Amino acid sequence: MNNLAKRVLAAVAASSVILTAACSGGVTQEKEEQPPTVSLETQAIEIDGVGNARQLGGYVCADGRKIKDGVLLRSAALSTLTDDGAKTLAEKYHLRYVFDFRTETEREAQPDKEVEGAENVWLPVFTSSLYDDETKAAIMEARKTNDPEQTYITLAKHKGLSTIYSKMLLSDEGKKAYSEFFDKLLTVGDGEAVLWHCTQGKDRAGMAAVLLLYALGADEDTIKQDYLLTNDSYKDLIAQSEARAAELGLNEDETKEYVGTAAAVYEDFFNIAIDSVKAEYGSVEAYLTNGLGLTDGDITALRDKFLE
Repeated sequence: MNNLAKRVLAAVAASSVILTAACSGGVTQEKEEQPPTVSLETQAIEIDGVGNARQLGGYVCADGRKIKDGVLLRSAALSTLTDDGAKTLAEKYHLRYVFDFRTETEREAQPDKEVEGAENVWLPVFTSSLYDDETKAAIMEARKTNDPEQTYITLAKHKGLSTIYSKMLLSDEGKKAYSEFFDKLLTVGDGEAVLWHCTQGKDRAGMAAVLLLYALGADEDTIKQDYLLTNDSYKDLIAQSEARAAELGLNEDETKEYVGTAAAVYEDFFNIAIDSVKAEYGSVEAYLTNGLGLTDGDITALRDKFLE
């Protein structure tokens, strides 16, 4: 289990929706166009060597416009990116920026592979300063073992992931990182794409996708379902983590924290983050403007840039 944090299993679950025409009196009735299903079939992309790679293209947003395909990409870290994967990002997607939301320690341990023509922008969302002194001390002791599982267990017992979700959008570091993320998005040119990631591409990167989808005018159900798609990408790793949590004798809450640290995302964590923002700012839209500094003009520019 020592390599659990490094295992990125992209198990793409294929699902399809079949639309059939209804007939009445021998006349075919035209079926209303349905919004795209939130599934890996529509959102997963292939980047060799990289897990949890998806795009936001196709989602219906403001004024009924849809997000352009192949422009807004998210994934796990690019430390395992192959040469073929880097070529895909450079030549197929014309990548302009790679946004890395990880800590300095994470970047040094597993640096991103370079993508030709893309600028790698470091935007650390948080450090251990989000934790109280007791939790920080426990984490430091766990890390001395050089066994990632011990850190997972420690975080599980101290509700580490719940703490992160309650604070990462409201901390000064988090607001700075996500504000700069939006500033850079406003400079993306026609025909260019961006990719953002953290380690597993699910929590810090997941919240970046959540905020961007809100800014583009997607409905909250679509936003939440996109966030939860990580569980389809990592379903095998999640099953292994759940089995290991049972072996360790973790209770229900600890199991959720443990599995969440390793691989999964949960609606509860999504709600913790969004509820914390609404409690502080009244709405996510107010957070975008008053917390991150986006103007009405910026929102319009983002929609004009990424919707069609």
